[in-house]
Amino acid sequence: MESKADTFDGAERRRNRRFRVQDDALVFLGKDTGTILDISKGGLSVHFAAFEQKKTVPSHLDIFFAHSRFYLPNLPIVLVGEVQTLTNSIFSSLRVKRLSMKFGPLSSEQQIRLDDFILHHTVAES
Repeated sequence: MESKADTFDGAERRRNRRFRVQDDALVFLGKDTGTILDISKGGLSVHFAAFEQKKTVPSHLDIFFAHSRFYLPNLPIVLVGEVQTLTNSIFSSLRVKRLSMKFGPLSSEQQIRLDDFILHHTVAES
């Protein structure tokens, strides 16, 4: 039997409260960088600029916030959604996407540091 959490019927599927992140919080996806839009204990969404049509998202990311020198490396992730946010232009090969990712299994230290990031570097629930 399929549970409501396993199917999408247009209703909210998140299990964790989502928080809007302060400006300038970054993620590093391998050699690429994105800006964090919102985050929860279960995942995050980012804006990501891509010059290639299809970009492979790595299995881990790093969170960095320069104002407090916060750095949380090697968080396991799984891509769950990808939406193009700006229309393509014939004059530009730049594509800006919103990537939604859920966290994989986190160590206890990663979970504590993630909780600390949410507590000190978010501005409001979104």
